[in-house]
This record gives sequence, structure tokens and C-alpha cells, in this order.
Amino acid sequence: MKYWYLAYCRPKEEERAKLHLRNQGVDSYYPLVLARKIVRGKITEKIEPMFPRYLFVHLDINEFSPLKVHSTRGIHHIVGHGSSWDKVPPELIYQLMRNEDSDELRDEVCKLPKPGQKVIIEEGPFAGLQAIYQEPDGNQRAFLLLSMLHQDVCASIENKSFSCLNAS
Repeated sequence: MKYWYLAYCRPKEEERAKLHLRNQGVDSYYPLVLARKIVRGKITEKIEPMFPRYLFVHLDINEFSPLKVHSTRGIHHIVGHGSSWDKVPPELIYQLMRNEDSDELRDEVCKLPKPGQKVIIEEGPFAGLQAIYQEPDGNQRAFLLLSMLHQDVCASIENKSFSCLNAS
């Protein structure tokens, strides 16, 4: 009987592993999501794996040798305990497939600050000050709300000059 298993891949080789498994007649899946990030001060969108380095594999280990999976290019190992592999519930896989490119998942992996989120300014005349992210100002800048001299001031700051503060 076929079950879903989780394979841990070599860095950035999920697609290679998927291709080599398909050539061997094995189904595999890894969810992708459109992520927005700040790269070199510009907002960019890129499709990337939701779970980097992980690939879901669907096979019957009685019909397909586990050694073949381990020796497949791109795969480091199958997640499990000792020589037994951990099964992944099929409901989880089907739910991921249904919701693969939803707005909720996109927001989860998005590296951009959200309106109202605290940021810290790292460069320029306001370096060291905390601010509140308001909204983007084009692709290379953003509006931040600063509190200066007991007054709130909205300033346009370069994206590369600030970073998000972790919510704690």
C-alpha cells in the first residue's frame, strides 16, 4: 500500500529530487508559495518552496526499494526513526495541495513588514530608532511612523535601512 513520507533534500535540490523520483515512477510533492521579500532594498516576489529542503514522497516501500529513494539525486534522507520511516497523514498533503497558493500562506512566508508592525531603523540619520511600518512607498522605500519630540512624524525610508522587530 502507498503512503506519504517526508524526504529531507540537499540544499536547493527539491526540484532535482522530484525530477529523479518521477523518472523512477515515484510521485512526489512540495508546496510552493509566492513570497515577497526585500532584496537589495527592492521589494521582489519569488516563487519558493513553503518548506525548504523538504519533499513529500508517495510510494509503497514493499514495491519500491528504500535504498533507491536514499540514493536518488537530491535526497539526503527520509525522515524517520532508525530504519523505519514516519508516515505523513494523507489529509495533510491534500490540504496543502488545496491551499497551496492561498493568501493566508502567502502572508505567512512573506518577509515584508505588515502595517502596524514595529521596525528598527539601522542606517541613516534615524539609526537606532524604533518606528511603526505604515505602507510601501514604491519598490525601494516605505513610510514609517516615528515618534520624535512627543510628536508622530511619517517619513519615507529606504527598505534596506530598517528591519522588522520580532514580536515577543
